[in-house]
Amino acid sequence: MCKTTCASALSLAFAARGERVLLAEVNGGDRISALLGADPVGPDMREVQERLHLVDMNPRAAIREYALLTFRFESVYSAVFENRFVKHFLRLVPSLSELVMLGKIWFHYQEGRDTGRPRFDRIVIDAPATGHAISMLSAPRVVDRTVPPGPLRDNAQNIAKMLQSSGHIHIVTTPEEMPVNEARELERAAADLIGIKVGTTFINRRLAALSEAALDALESDDRCRALGASLKRRQHKWVLGEEQLQRLPAGMLRDSVRFPRRVIPKLDAEARRALSERVSPEPM
Repeated sequence: MCKTTCASALSLAFAARGERVLLAEVNGGDRISALLGADPVGPDMREVQERLHLVDMNPRAAIREYALLTFRFESVYSAVFENRFVKHFLRLVPSLSELVMLGKIWFHYQEGRDTGRPRFDRIVIDAPATGHAISMLSAPRVVDRTVPPGPLRDNAQNIAKMLQSSGHIHIVTTPEEMPVNEARELERAAADLIGIKVGTTFINRRLAALSEAALDALESDDRCRALGASLKRRQHKWVLGEEQLQRLPAGMLRDSVRFPRRVIPKLDAEARRALSERVSPEPM
């Protein structure tokens, strides 16, 4: 949920400074609409507040939309893409599901650019977990290498150019071994597999350091011994967490935002404003 909350807050921060934003979640089950207190949107994009549009993408809906944009007629789509033999063939095309969802992003990225007035200034993707996110974002390169020349390969090349020229990946982690491992994996994949820039690192549940002298004083006082022992355990957890975070590349730590505890699960108006101000990025 922290990843989803950060994506929402980042979108709110862009919208608050006057930019038109599309926030797209991937197979999210309309988590973001619930987080923002909006009605579910599903795969049909809708403006949920001023300058902020939301969509919940899924492969089936994205393939249907891609086919309709290509063939124009519902009857042709139904005859071709709802055919069980074609469905079986489509499952064999490498990374097709991921590519068509990114293709939807590319379509909205292109909207209005030929007139100098893009429909959206920013598009934020609430990507899936690390492994699936890497698979999704590297799909254009996979298709470019494995699919013969044609429209599908051309689309993959266009999407790859969009990611490399305009994209940033913001990584969310916690000060624990497995999340840090995944953050490092994602950072490496950004350069090696995707060719996308790494932006801000969001560190959730990062504790603050406590004074050892104050802790010792609490433990030596009979009235505060239990509290001192509890805070000592908290301090030990902080030390272990900081050791894990030091395994991140220096650039990730330098360009990071810290949340001292688990991010709130529901964003009311005050929380939305406070959180979006906290993560508000520099212009990219």
